[in-house]
Amino acid sequence: MKKAIIAILLVLFLTGCWDRLPLKTLGLVDIAGIDLDNENGDVLLHYIVTVLNNAGQGNGEPSSQITELKGHSLIEAVGQGQYTEKGPFFGVHTGIYLFSKSFATDDPVNELTFLLKAPYTAINSPVVILEGDMLKLLKSKIGTNKKFTSDLVDFVMSLEKNKNAPNVSMMKLILSRKDPLECLAVPLLKQSNSSMVLGGALLYRQGTYTGKELDKDQVQILMLMLGKITGGQKFTGNLSSKIEDKNIDYAFSIKKINSKIITHPESGELPKVTIGVRLQINVFKLGKSALTLKPDYVNRIEKELSKHLEEKAAATIEIMQKANCDILGIGKEFKAYHPNIWKSLNWRKDFPEMSIEPNFDVQILNSDE
Repeated sequence: MKKAIIAILLVLFLTGCWDRLPLKTLGLVDIAGIDLDNENGDVLLHYIVTVLNNAGQGNGEPSSQITELKGHSLIEAVGQGQYTEKGPFFGVHTGIYLFSKSFATDDPVNELTFLLKAPYTAINSPVVILEGDMLKLLKSKIGTNKKFTSDLVDFVMSLEKNKNAPNVSMMKLILSRKDPLECLAVPLLKQSNSSMVLGGALLYRQGTYTGKELDKDQVQILMLMLGKITGGQKFTGNLSSKIEDKNIDYAFSIKKINSKIITHPESGELPKVTIGVRLQINVFKLGKSALTLKPDYVNRIEKELSKHLEEKAAATIEIMQKANCDILGIGKEFKAYHPNIWKSLNWRKDFPEMSIEPNFDVQILNSDE
């Protein structure tokens, strides 16, 4: 009984200012922006931290603060954080890692590897790349928009949640250096008017930039071939229709998707690969209103839309092969399920020369029956 009373008293005495102290003194990082100084090659580290002004019990006005650190290497820049009046900085709650394009294309993994063993590091937080002047953007946005930090973090998280772009964590990027078959498409963000948008993705092989990138539409096609679509995405565009002898607009969402890598061994030659994608979609517009889609029209449009998506997928595959970047995981498929074929291949030499054909099968669900 006495032990229970003592425990209750301790709980009472330990509440109040004691549990608020870390929130006011620790720099919990929302965004870690990493950039390069183009003049001398130094690494620039921009910590963005949300602080509570006029903090009371359970409330306060949030605002973002940016602290600029610099060093000959990233680890040196990180070390400078303990000597600033706003530090020390703890990355345990880092929302996102934001790379400038100059840093992202200059062997970033070489600078980042130490994070695997560093304390207070959110190693599973996502990595994205920024097109444009990082410091100029961050200063202007933070100065004019109190919600910029949270909005940007939420946007990046939504890309992952809705499968609009591949998810690349800091750990995945670093560990890819050790895996000969690991290729990644790291999302690229761009500023459009007053907001940030997905601009595409940079292609990496074993953590090294290949010099190639995909645009936004090709990232969407990539996600289709990977079968990663959740159903919330909207697909829009136009295709050249033989039915109406003109370009027709289309808009649809996906009800169900199935993607499969199919191998076709060729005697004495490189194996051929088919990326089979079956789509069940609901259309909003397909040249005509969705309310006037007759079955015969739908059947013919399904074939044209399938061919249209195949052409876009073929262009996307061509870029990946030129980059020698197997994001579709074809090599892993061979190694796991076709060991005899795998042993006959010189993968890095053979992948760019291999025949990889996309095959889309589109079924429209909401036709007028």
